[in-house]
Amino acid sequence: MGTSTSKGQPVTSHGDSTATHAREGEISHADDPSASGNLNKIRDILFGQQAREHDRRFAQLEQHLIREATDLRNDLKRRFESLEVYMKKEVDAITSRLTKEQEVRGESVKKLAQELTQLAATLDSKARHLESQAAQTQTHFLQQLTERTTELATDVRSRHAETTSALDQAVHDLRAEKTDRSTLAEILLEASKRLSNDDANTGRT
Repeated sequence: MGTSTSKGQPVTSHGDSTATHAREGEISHADDPSASGNLNKIRDILFGQQAREHDRRFAQLEQHLIREATDLRNDLKRRFESLEVYMKKEVDAITSRLTKEQEVRGESVKKLAQELTQLAATLDSKARHLESQAAQTQTHFLQQLTERTTELATDVRSRHAETTSALDQAVHDLRAEKTDRSTLAEILLEASKRLSNDDANTGRT
């Protein structure tokens, strides 16, 4: 029961009376060991159930917090382990992909270098072949030109000799023909003189 008032004076409940007597007993028997034990019993009677209820609730709350903390720690551990596994897989995948790309690029560069080397060798071979062909063609052309020049010079000399011979023969023939004409003229002149003399002698006769 609670405290009520009647005509301005307080009325004390049974519980309050017991607490008052307990305080008085504690004051009067503070130095008495048996009084101290009784005080503890009184406290246990008055507040023990509430204290035990509080202890039980605190224990339950502590166990709940411990379980929550354990579950949270385990969940975080699982999450971190999962994240670690995921990161490891991603790193391994990226490393593997980079390694493969590096190998592919290395093979491509190696193949390209081989192709360039082969192309350079082919171009060098073709250049040497063209140079050899050009030298052979030049030699053959010079040989043909020399032969043709020699043939033309021989032909010119032959024609010159033939022309000179023909010219000399013509000059000789002309000279011979001129001599024959002169002799014929002299003969005719002599014959004419003789005829004239014969005519003159005949007229005198």
